[in-house]
Amino acid sequence: MSEKKVILVLGAGRSSSSLISHLLVQAEKESWEIHVGDLNLEAAQSKVGDHHHGTAFQLAADEVDDRNARIRRADLVISMLPAFMHVEVAKVAIASRVNVITPSYVSPEMQALDGEAQKAGILVLNELGLDPGIDHMSAMQVIDEIRAMGGRILGFQSYCGGLVAPDSDDNPWHYKLSWNPRNVVLAGQGGTATFLDQGRVRVIPPHRTFQSLTSIEVNGRSYDGYPNRDSLGYRELYGLDDAETLVRGTLRSSGFSQSWDILVQLGMVRDDAILTWPKGTSWSDWTRSFLPASAEKGQSVRDAVKHVTGATDDVLERLDWLGLFDATTGPANVIGTPAQMVESLITVKWVLSPEDRDMIVMWHRFDYEINGVQKARTSSLTLEGKDSTFTAMSDTVGLPMALAVKPLLNGEFGKTGVDVPMSKVYYEPLLSGLADLGIRFVETEVEV
Repeated sequence: MSEKKVILVLGAGRSSSSLISHLLVQAEKESWEIHVGDLNLEAAQSKVGDHHHGTAFQLAADEVDDRNARIRRADLVISMLPAFMHVEVAKVAIASRVNVITPSYVSPEMQALDGEAQKAGILVLNELGLDPGIDHMSAMQVIDEIRAMGGRILGFQSYCGGLVAPDSDDNPWHYKLSWNPRNVVLAGQGGTATFLDQGRVRVIPPHRTFQSLTSIEVNGRSYDGYPNRDSLGYRELYGLDDAETLVRGTLRSSGFSQSWDILVQLGMVRDDAILTWPKGTSWSDWTRSFLPASAEKGQSVRDAVKHVTGATDDVLERLDWLGLFDATTGPANVIGTPAQMVESLITVKWVLSPEDRDMIVMWHRFDYEINGVQKARTSSLTLEGKDSTFTAMSDTVGLPMALAVKPLLNGEFGKTGVDVPMSKVYYEPLLSGLADLGIRFVETEVEV
């Protein structure tokens, strides 16, 4: 009987539920042991349960020796830790000739490990979640197909959003949290967004991110898309040298971005300074502290926000529902960055209740020319979660990694070094596996 292989999962947050569940289902057939560690032992135990092929353990925040020893004994490490910790994990794994999977973007520090990983003969496969991950694979599958037919890509647009399923949509923001609330608060602050728009480079600074919206329709529903960071880098990554339009962005339901923009305008989601408010500060007082003194005289905080920002009544209703005009309650902690204060508020107001379900929407548009005819192909994915544990976000972040475990261990990808899943060796088996699990794209095509 062959020795069991150890799959080490570091991190048992909400995005890891589907990943760990799928690995445990496969464990007996594949002769795997699934070891799951988290700072919160109960979180790890809840994911593993009493499965006889699963082991839960506690990761100590200030002690890495145990973690590193577990990495050295593993056959593959899946890092679900915060992105800044992936490089540290990868260094230990490379030195021990252990393969690694992460769902996060490749940082310059991670890319710098490429040579060492190749020498060690192991694969550090990154960007294997939803966005990044499924977005790369689904886009490259279509791009490669169009090229194989002799087509020339003229434009590529790609948007993705983690939203709330229609039957769980019961608030005016049309949004609930299915992933890290801090990332939601800091969205749009990752730097200036750059993209191509009909041959022209457009530059959108962070304070205008939520004012630069594109209307997108998927399955008869309308969404607003705002641009993400540097789309221009994907010209080379995807080989889109002829593209005149190239943009990647995030989807939100109508009204969300217009309302969140008010918080951006007022500086309420800044994360660059720790501030202190008087003890007992209400949310209304807290909001007023971001307004100029000239707006205070004789005005309610709601009216003052409208006067300073030009917010519409619908937008003000959303801010009111969030609690920002509430004079009876306030932040539990009056010391922190503005972003931390808002995070504490939305964590409560946008909670995904046990009976709630989330929804993932991804949409691509490919404009191309073939045989002198211009065409537009759209490819879209809509997926609703099962409940607040096995969410659509958990499925789409975790299952691509789970499906990659077996071929990676068996050397079927034929790759070493630091890599991302943009080639056929990755997208062909992984997208097929996702389709078998009900995660599949719907395509339409028209002449333009």
